[in-house]
Amino acid sequence: MANPNLKYASLGLLVLQNSSLVLLMSYSRNQSGPMYLSSTAVALNEVVKVLVCLLVIFMTTGGWKQLVRTLQIEIIQKPIEMAKLTVPSFLYMVQNNLLYEALSTLDPATYSVCYQLKIMTTALFSVILLKKKMTSVQWISLVMLTVGVALAEFSTHSSADPLKAEKEKIEKNLVGEGMGEENPF
Repeated sequence: MANPNLKYASLGLLVLQNSSLVLLMSYSRNQSGPMYLSSTAVALNEVVKVLVCLLVIFMTTGGWKQLVRTLQIEIIQKPIEMAKLTVPSFLYMVQNNLLYEALSTLDPATYSVCYQLKIMTTALFSVILLKKKMTSVQWISLVMLTVGVALAEFSTHSSADPLKAEKEKIEKNLVGEGMGEENPF
């Protein structure tokens, strides 16, 4: 049986990683000056993941020779399996680029709350398309997630003046696009 402390430590690290990721991405996307391309950030992120995976395979298989052999068996000798991964990989790339764009326009709290909707859509698609059965506890959890997202969005939009926020967003976009320092309002 797994160590319960390891489970909680892993959960804590995941929460820390996801929270800091959203805050750092939002901070970097909302800085003045030249903007980096989200596609470059996504590509570099994937390169780092590949390097980490290669390191893990190297450490678990015991050397370069075993690493090369494992890659040959799993990648080169299984071209159909690799082809099956192209569609989800492409969709994952599009999703990651859209995440950067979302953080360019949304505040981190709204982004985080809306991002949780992926759990609901994944569950609904698995029920509809894959004919997966869900327990009543899972359905109640999905309803609670949906209500939580709706309440968080409602409180975000009701607490701020929507006209002022929209005016500030337009001003920021006009100045950010190099249209000048003049205020058209």
